[in-house]
Amino acid sequence: MKTQKTKALWLAMVAPLFGTPVWAQGLTDEVIVTARKRAENIQDVPIAVTAFDASQMERLDVQSSMGLSTRVPNLLAPRNTVSFSAPQFFMRGAGRAENNWNYENAVAVFIDEVYLQSTAGAYIDMMDIESVEVLRGPQGTLYGRNATTGAISFRTRKPELDHTRFMADATVGSNGRMDGKVSVSTPIVENELGIKLDAFRTSNDGYATLVSPAGAKEDDDFAEQEHRGARLAVLWEPEDGQSYQLAIDGSKQDNGTNLITPILPSDPMNFLSKTGNSDWAPLYGPSLGTAEPLLNGGGAKFDGLNAVFKAVVDTSLGTFKSITGWREYDDTYRAQLGSFPFPLQVAPGASIWTFVDSDNDFEQFTQEFQFAGKIGEELDYVAGLYYFHNQWDQMQYVGALLPIEFSPVCCFPGQTQKFGGAWNDTAQETESYAVYVDGSYALTESLELIFGARQTWDSKKVDYLSYFEDQRTVIPGFPVNPDKEWDEFTPKVGLDWHVTDGVLLYATYTKGFKAGALEGARATDPAFASNWLAPEIVDTYEAGVKAQWMDGRVTTNLTIFTSDYKDKVDLITPQAAAVADVDMKGLELDFSWTPVDSLTLFGNLGLLDAEYKSADPDHPIFEGYGIPGNAPGLDAHPVAAPEYTFLVGANWSMPVGDVGTLELQVNLSGVDDHYSGLGVGNFDSEIVEGYELLGANLSFRSASDTWSVTLGGENLTDEEYWATTMFGFIPGRTYGDGSTWYLRLRYDTN
Repeated sequence: MKTQKTKALWLAMVAPLFGTPVWAQGLTDEVIVTARKRAENIQDVPIAVTAFDASQMERLDVQSSMGLSTRVPNLLAPRNTVSFSAPQFFMRGAGRAENNWNYENAVAVFIDEVYLQSTAGAYIDMMDIESVEVLRGPQGTLYGRNATTGAISFRTRKPELDHTRFMADATVGSNGRMDGKVSVSTPIVENELGIKLDAFRTSNDGYATLVSPAGAKEDDDFAEQEHRGARLAVLWEPEDGQSYQLAIDGSKQDNGTNLITPILPSDPMNFLSKTGNSDWAPLYGPSLGTAEPLLNGGGAKFDGLNAVFKAVVDTSLGTFKSITGWREYDDTYRAQLGSFPFPLQVAPGASIWTFVDSDNDFEQFTQEFQFAGKIGEELDYVAGLYYFHNQWDQMQYVGALLPIEFSPVCCFPGQTQKFGGAWNDTAQETESYAVYVDGSYALTESLELIFGARQTWDSKKVDYLSYFEDQRTVIPGFPVNPDKEWDEFTPKVGLDWHVTDGVLLYATYTKGFKAGALEGARATDPAFASNWLAPEIVDTYEAGVKAQWMDGRVTTNLTIFTSDYKDKVDLITPQAAAVADVDMKGLELDFSWTPVDSLTLFGNLGLLDAEYKSADPDHPIFEGYGIPGNAPGLDAHPVAAPEYTFLVGANWSMPVGDVGTLELQVNLSGVDDHYSGLGVGNFDSEIVEGYELLGANLSFRSASDTWSVTLGGENLTDEEYWATTMFGFIPGRTYGDGSTWYLRLRYDTN
């Protein structure tokens, strides 16, 4: 996949950017972030961080957490191949392709400072989200386990204490898109007690179309989506230096089936090719697929409820903060993977359909105590205690397990045919404790020592029971009840140097770790259901320069890094994983330039070089699922690690008399060829081809900035592209949307 052409493209993109001073967020105003658990100018934070406020997300039409994909250097968030509610997050080439109960993601996601263990709850509809901060690189000191490659922090807007605010937002668009949002915030006791209520509903007809085995279109709404939710927040500030906030929110998702488009090679003899020469095409066409017989009543539902309580008290020694979080959800889906019009006949009466039926019950509790303060004029610090508890129960049927299970019983409930699958009834309890400190010490007026450390203790217990497809007969060797404990110390050390008021240089070493996991998510072999994988460890060295020029009109934030991953885990079948040591090296650049008040140029660039250093002998890069030939060995490409991602764009505004302002925004984003998150086998069918997407919108904003109307579009060139693929032995794709448009009317009293 590496070619002289792509290397030339790197140079062509990087060269002009180094000649153009660069950015933090596309605004000349100061951007405040809380990446280090204290409010700071983004230009003073020695971390690679990209931040968006609500207006920027609106201009980029970021509808959910998945909309951050390619908006941030080296970040991918493609649609999940099975479950609508669980976005895939990959940052700097590491992440998780599936939302399995036994594996956490290497990209930690937070809402209002509360960690989300499962990405099933991380499909976040942007309901009055005040800001998003994306921190790249290990964040283990302050953000804990599973932030080995970065963290994404969403913050909702607080209730108003000094005025009443009303916001309403309505959007219509392509594919039957209809979004509605409303927010009301008002003080109950002025400057002391306030309340806020948010509600939203979003829906569309979906991106996929169901066809008959003959290819005739049957249902354009097969992958329809409907999300709705509400949030109540109460803020009490009885006196200066005291703040108490309680927020309760609930959300529901009622979605169709996440249809996978089946693909076939032009040459059947190249079905398992790893040479890069196999030409694959959709069987029926992009985003078209058939329904398998087990899919009757298919679809996906999500029902979640969350509560967060925060208490902040200033004392003479510093600021004390308590964060208590509780989350629970039910997540069910009945989905297919390949959507072929025929089963694979493996024996008389035994056929395999690539089918998943899953029911998840999830409950999580977290408690964090923080204390932030100063000692003298030199030392700033944050210290804390953290507790996490999670219970995740799952009942799941998979109709195509490898190795193939020839069920001795008949049959899947409601069927008369054997399908070679199995039911897995699992319950995992996770408990984690941590103590941490993070801070900086001023060695001189311009030079600071950066330090941090976290000690974490983890434990997991699993009850694992697997049945044949009749859901009654227990598979030999089950049940199993494995349990495991780990502890890990993750330090951070570095220097930052304020060369001038507008230039910061920094260099850091950071260690991160992702919690150990049970290997078999959906296992029919008790060996996989009992095998604990070691925690994933990463050592990252990072250096950066943040600079502002021309009175803040130009900002350039540049980061270079190298990360050494040990025991990095990739899923290779529904019940087995592959472990390898991987090196990641790269460069990241955020920039903006406001040459005149009416025009801002902005963008980012991420470059990544990923390579295997070592791997288990049974890793697919050596033996390719037991298929001889074309095994790339250590020359294989790690998954979800494109050589580049980029975003470039411009915001232009023009006053329209005394009535208001006309604004035009244009952006182009893109990503290079890469293997999908499930493409560890490096089959040709697992390659996601690079693509570029053009978006634009035109807005009119009233002079008072209370109302606006926006006409916009995405993928304006109607590029045919896909963002994810399936395992090479279950060839299929999830396509992206074609050209779409939307019209938004917004009213906000601010």
